[in-house]
Amino acid sequence: MLRHLLGWTKPARYAADSLLFNARNKSNALEPLKDKFKGQPLLVVGNGPSLNKTPLDDFAHIPSIGMNKIDLIFPRVTWRPSVIVCINNMVVKQHADVFAASDIPVYLGWKSRWFAPRSPSINYFNMTLAEDFSTDFSTHVGSAATVTYPALQLAHYMGADPVIVVGVDHSFNKTGKDHAYEKREGDDVNHFDPNYFKAGTYWGLPNLDASERVYWRARQAFEESGRRIVDATIGGKLEVFEKVSIEEAVRMAS
Repeated sequence: MLRHLLGWTKPARYAADSLLFNARNKSNALEPLKDKFKGQPLLVVGNGPSLNKTPLDDFAHIPSIGMNKIDLIFPRVTWRPSVIVCINNMVVKQHADVFAASDIPVYLGWKSRWFAPRSPSINYFNMTLAEDFSTDFSTHVGSAATVTYPALQLAHYMGADPVIVVGVDHSFNKTGKDHAYEKREGDDVNHFDPNYFKAGTYWGLPNLDASERVYWRARQAFEESGRRIVDATIGGKLEVFEKVSIEEAVRMAS
């Protein structure tokens, strides 16, 4: 791409993307999401193996945010997310046709626009280089090593309380530093579907330390607004958010 050929630095590319995003989105389609679910419980659904033990259908009556290739679980449940969020360019490349055909609104990082076809299902948000937790999703979103962080910023923007996290196992058979990728071999044991990242495709190795760093930012932001995030992931290893059982989470959703 031209910006790479010009040898732009990463901060310069992000700054240019922000300017272009603001110019192209003068009538911001994200603004109607502000406080859309104010005071309501909202489910943020990760993609860990524990999702196969999670009674998603018990949460079908509340708003929810799915991430990345969450549609792979649709044949097995009646639950559907209210929106789908994805920030990884590689995942967008692999799943672009599915996103374009989705009847659920899909929200992608603006930098992914090069890899997705035009579609009324696809919307964009502006990812910044900083990790700061943004309380205004319509203008910018703090970046991170995990898509769950933008999802939590969206949940905050929509006014949700409490936010219930499930499927964020925070446990992988391999980890790495930021932007480390590996070709998959065999079944995918790190996600709820063995073909989530099929053998022969590439996936980004998770950076758990970087993820925890931004999760603390999310927790602080919610607490400062008098709201909370609870983690009902079955067997999850994340120790940042308040833990609740899946049974308690179902009661909270009621």
